[in-house]
Amino acid sequence: MSVALVAVVVELWGAVASNLVVVAAASIALAVLVLVAWVVPWDRLPAWSEALVPLGYFVVVALLRHARGGASAGYPPLVMLPIIWMALYGTRAQLHIAIAALAVTLLAPLVLVGAPFYPSDAWGLSLLTVAIGALAGPMIQRLVEQARQRTADIVALGAITRALTAGADPRPELCAAAAAVAGAGFAVLFEPDDDGVLVATAGTVGLDLDELRVDPQTETAATAQVWRTGRRLYLADARTDPRASHRLADLTGAVAVLVQPVTRDGRRTAVLLVCFPQARARLPEAALDMVELVAAEIAAAIDRADLVALLAAQAHTDALTGAANRRSWDEALDRELARAVRTGDPLTVALLDMDHFKAYNDSFGHNAGDALLRDLVQALRTELRTGDVIARWGGEEFALALPVCDMAQAQLIAARLLRLIPMGQTASIGLTQAGPGDTPRSLVERADRALYAAKNGGRNQTGALAAPLVA
Repeated sequence: MSVALVAVVVELWGAVASNLVVVAAASIALAVLVLVAWVVPWDRLPAWSEALVPLGYFVVVALLRHARGGASAGYPPLVMLPIIWMALYGTRAQLHIAIAALAVTLLAPLVLVGAPFYPSDAWGLSLLTVAIGALAGPMIQRLVEQARQRTADIVALGAITRALTAGADPRPELCAAAAAVAGAGFAVLFEPDDDGVLVATAGTVGLDLDELRVDPQTETAATAQVWRTGRRLYLADARTDPRASHRLADLTGAVAVLVQPVTRDGRRTAVLLVCFPQARARLPEAALDMVELVAAEIAAAIDRADLVALLAAQAHTDALTGAANRRSWDEALDRELARAVRTGDPLTVALLDMDHFKAYNDSFGHNAGDALLRDLVQALRTELRTGDVIARWGGEEFALALPVCDMAQAQLIAARLLRLIPMGQTASIGLTQAGPGDTPRSLVERADRALYAAKNGGRNQTGALAAPLVA
């Protein structure tokens, strides 16, 4: 635009009566273009509208060319500027429109006006200029696209590195990386839940993941197909492709969709969707390769997340029975006792010990004893509430914390627990309720004395000790 402004000023400076009207028209056209470029909200208009200003520039150049003397004027090279601008910043369609406008600007006067301003010997130079624009424009655009793709790849690799070194869940960062390398609008990661249904577990910012679910057992959409087959699919236009999920399109606005399987050592672990807001005939091979790289990193990240979760569970869980271990019990009892003191709600602690467990082991073997303890924990959990805690205290002894449960309620629960002991065996239970000044240690010691009272009373029963009165 600044080049056109300089040209108009030069022409106005040296204008004569014969071309003053044409120069004035060029000045008005340029002023209109500057005003339009300044005030129009281009971000609210369709993408094709951005070509209006460069196309208007052709009109200004054509008027200046005519004012200067037609084909002999030195302005025709200026018409290459919109071609270069469109190649750098426009779409392929906009570039083609600009090349067509270039041809009209240079060739139409030769046909419509003719000599003396536009003699027949000007055809060669005009056609050469059009040919240069037609060749240089797409070449520049390809180079720009390659540079942008390399930049996106570098950004994505940086995102992958950040995701894999961060302590938080790397999935959202990896989804963002997949969208970046493909030049997509967004990406969504689907993983199977316990029922085998694919649910969205991560995505780029702004997506409502709660609504995105795919059942590969009953649905035929592309996501389900890729999960079943492990082969990548690309939908150039989801609006017309029967394999597309209309629900996904309605929720996200996706038009073109790349559905990439996420596998690890031949195992399917997830499905990655890379989505575009407009139809695209194909994706460059480089983009497909980078998305595949991101998918491989996602698979590794899922494996690492699963391993971390497993290690965390093992750090707080008894390996044999699946109950909480002593470390986890200590943390839970500290927490529940502090809550009881803060709220005034009752807290009851129980110790359960299998009766004659050594004799059971001697008779049936240690494997049978281990199985009995596992079955015992599973049976007890059917009777306990979600907030109750069961931990393996040691050997065949288990500790229970019953929040918001007083001694009377706990005795009813204990009676039901004694009826759940597997394999026809019995157990004894000691109960105590937290009182003023109690500590985790004093609670467990009192429950232990209650347990031994139940043992000494004949086993297969509940013993209870109240908290001592505080003077």
